[in-house]
Amino acid sequence: MSNRDATQQTSPFRRPGFVLAAGFVALVLVLAVVLVITGRGGQPSTTPTSPAPPPAATEAAGTGDCRLPDTDQTIPTTAPAGVTWSVFHTVAVPSSPTAGPAVVDGDVARCYAHTPTGALLAAWQIGIRYLVADDWRTVVAQQVMPGPGRDTYVRLRAQVTANSDQPGQYGQVAGFKFVTYTPQVAVIQLVSRFPTGSLQVITATVVWSDGDWKLQLQPDGSVSPSAQHVPSLAGFVVWGGV
Repeated sequence: MSNRDATQQTSPFRRPGFVLAAGFVALVLVLAVVLVITGRGGQPSTTPTSPAPPPAATEAAGTGDCRLPDTDQTIPTTAPAGVTWSVFHTVAVPSSPTAGPAVVDGDVARCYAHTPTGALLAAWQIGIRYLVADDWRTVVAQQVMPGPGRDTYVRLRAQVTANSDQPGQYGQVAGFKFVTYTPQVAVIQLVSRFPTGSLQVITATVVWSDGDWKLQLQPDGSVSPSAQHVPSLAGFVVWGGV
């Protein structure tokens, strides 16, 4: 599929097969993660609740540095405790009173703990919001690392005319596994379950910059170097809000 072909479609987000074709072109990879993000039919198994009030955080003026209670540098091997889920454009997104996001301002959810759990929450939250937020440009400007990847993504994303969200339109988070972690960079595999029940894994990178975790895009504007089917959640930590 060419970029021109993609721009002629009203909503590439709606097509699960969009991310499954061999030979991902740039726009396919840029949009792939949005289909890797929302599970069994798009509705939570329990009645959605309003997001919890943001936890208290100390923010250093001019840096966005948010100091949260979570200081544990242990890589999680089970689902993080104390996480609540809310729905953002039909996608379940996680929040923690100790690991963030501590500040929600419009479509931007920021201020994460400088820990593996903070990195995990940021990878999912930002990975959703930069794609589906109404004000995606602000999300990208504040929460995506500058560079060729961000520039390419903005150019390609501006070509897409997104339709209104529909339940079951996207995939939901189903699991995760840390590939590597340092206090500067976290590389995390995120598994999503499609409404059909199929599972797909991407690899997201977040970087600690200016006092918060930010998403690092690939040079072609994609969030992940690949998107692959997995037969099960074996080897991953089961995690999700639906």
